[in-house]
Amino acid sequence: MRRFLRARYLTAAFIALVMVIYGAVTSVRNTQENLSDFAEVQHTRIVLADLEGLLVGMLNLETGYQGYLLTGKDEFLAPYEEARKRVGPEIDRLEELTKGNHDQGLRLAQIRETVLAKMRESDRAIAIRRSGDAQAAAALVSTEEGKRTMDHLRLLIAKMRDEEQQQLRKSQMELVSSFKETNTIVVTTSVVAIAAGIIGTILLALYLMAKERQERLFFEKEKAVQADRAKTDFLAMMSHEIRTPMNAILGFSELLHELSDKPQQKHYAKAIMTSGNSLLSLINDILDLSKIEAEKMDLHPEVVEMKRFAENLETLFSFRAQEKSLLYRVTIDPSVPASLTFDALRLRQVLVNLVGNALKFTREGHVHVGIRAESSAKSDAVLLHFEVEDSGIGISGDQLPHIFRPFYQVESEQGRHFQGTGLGLGISERLITLMGGKIEVQSEIGKGSIFRVAVPVRRQPVSRAEMTVIPGGGNADFNRLAPSKILVVDDVSLNRELIRGYLQGSHHQLLEAKNGEQAVILCRRQLPDIVLMDIRMPIVDGRSAHAMLKAQEATRKIPLIAVTASSLLNSQDELQRMFDGFASKPISRERLFLELSKFLPIQATAATGKPRPEEPVAETAHSREWPELHAELAVLRDSVLPGLIELVPAQATLRFAGDLSEKAEKHDCLPLADYAGQLDNAAANMDFAEAGRLLAMFPGLIDRLRHDPV
Repeated sequence: MRRFLRARYLTAAFIALVMVIYGAVTSVRNTQENLSDFAEVQHTRIVLADLEGLLVGMLNLETGYQGYLLTGKDEFLAPYEEARKRVGPEIDRLEELTKGNHDQGLRLAQIRETVLAKMRESDRAIAIRRSGDAQAAAALVSTEEGKRTMDHLRLLIAKMRDEEQQQLRKSQMELVSSFKETNTIVVTTSVVAIAAGIIGTILLALYLMAKERQERLFFEKEKAVQADRAKTDFLAMMSHEIRTPMNAILGFSELLHELSDKPQQKHYAKAIMTSGNSLLSLINDILDLSKIEAEKMDLHPEVVEMKRFAENLETLFSFRAQEKSLLYRVTIDPSVPASLTFDALRLRQVLVNLVGNALKFTREGHVHVGIRAESSAKSDAVLLHFEVEDSGIGISGDQLPHIFRPFYQVESEQGRHFQGTGLGLGISERLITLMGGKIEVQSEIGKGSIFRVAVPVRRQPVSRAEMTVIPGGGNADFNRLAPSKILVVDDVSLNRELIRGYLQGSHHQLLEAKNGEQAVILCRRQLPDIVLMDIRMPIVDGRSAHAMLKAQEATRKIPLIAVTASSLLNSQDELQRMFDGFASKPISRERLFLELSKFLPIQATAATGKPRPEEPVAETAHSREWPELHAELAVLRDSVLPGLIELVPAQATLRFAGDLSEKAEKHDCLPLADYAGQLDNAAANMDFAEAGRLLAMFPGLIDRLRHDPV
């Protein structure tokens, strides 16, 4: 029996040994085949790269040739001569690489003939231009023979590229098939060896299985990371593609609202503006979330005056709180330093979301915001605390751990009455984490919620004069800027038409270009005073056009303003460093005016700005009354004011302030003039919270003028 068992084990071992040897030999053979297939793949990739290099060389040749014909400057012949030297050897190399392929050899022969013909034509045109006969050279170019030659060359290269790509796919499929066959043989050999019953083989097989499982998990993790990265890139691309038409939707709807005389048309335009702004807000939330997930969200610390920061936060929501009859206040503790350094935009975004939610989910009672600080005597580090307390519907304890998840919405009978995307708290929590802080929530159903935020900041002793102040005064009247020549560069005609609509009726001359190449040519010929440059354009994009213009002595000093809808794909920080100015789409009339005013002189005689008083209405009493003015203001209150309060459109608010200013001057009413000046200043600076607060005070101003004449 023992001899029988020994024979069985020996037989099993022999079979296992034979299978292992067979597997090893077969694996070596398949490995050689894999290496051969891989060499073919590499060879095809080299051919494709050389084809691309040949095409780039011909394009450089064409660029230098065209530049010399246009300008007559020898500096453009440098890339031309360099391309001439490279093209011939590249064709020779391609012939060597494709030796044995009859079809590719014929195409290369045609390419060589085409290249030689192009060079002969270029040399002839250059010689004519060098002789001083620019018209004859232009006439030679106008025959479009060169364009047909280049188109034929591109077609030949494309055919060669297509055949090589087909060969590449075939080689890759063979390589994959060979890898699969090798893997199958190895696995089969391992299974047979295990079946032989050798303990060592079993242990080895278990080890291999565990390793394979680990590699599979790693592969799945990599797939998940790549899928997440692809999702982020997709969202960024879609954000750009959506923001581009939103520029036209919001811009033209504002123009339509201004030009419409019929109430129904104004109502429709207002609906478009409201819905467009809601969509834009949603897009921004999704994009912020994508930036954070892709770790592309950067912080930009700045010096912040805390008193002003708190006042703005209180003003922003005071009107909404009044509408719901809620007690709303923002208190700042004496422990908070006068000025601190932090990213005010992102922290304000978090607080706006928390306070907005508190007001949204509170039907009666109060919303309180408290600000305090913990300072260190040994350093300038400060821990800034915010506490947002409300008496709203509250959140159940089982849902508290999930409320900071993106797209999560609280499920409750009361919560179903409130709409939202569920993005705000998720973005807020990630922003606070990015700042190095933390956010906590305490809540109870029916008794309200308390959100606590703690953020590390730095103390920054600074005088008020050193703080950044947004220039104000006057409305977006482009005639206030000195007459200028403005070039608009955008491949989307609606975007150019929108800028044309904003500037219509002004004393500025408007030039237009569809791409960066046209922009460079126009700048050389027309020398505009300023350029509004889109970034993503065909032929030559905004970055390339910027480089070309800054490289030319004649166009180097022209201010270039980047106007783009790109956000994650094209870093705004990079564009702000590269260009002289920056404005994101959708761009409003006021934003365009403010950006242009940084570079175009403001005519002193046209300035209409007024100093901002501390209170909206002067309190000095005298005995004058304005019965006719009361009636006119009452008409405005009943017909115009409701629409303004609902939407707070910038241009319409500016026009309303202008009407009030005219009436104040007509009736010699100083309180109304002061109020109109404040409203005009808030709308011109796009401080919509301040503008909304002032509009809400307009009925009270009328009553004060009627009952307490001044």
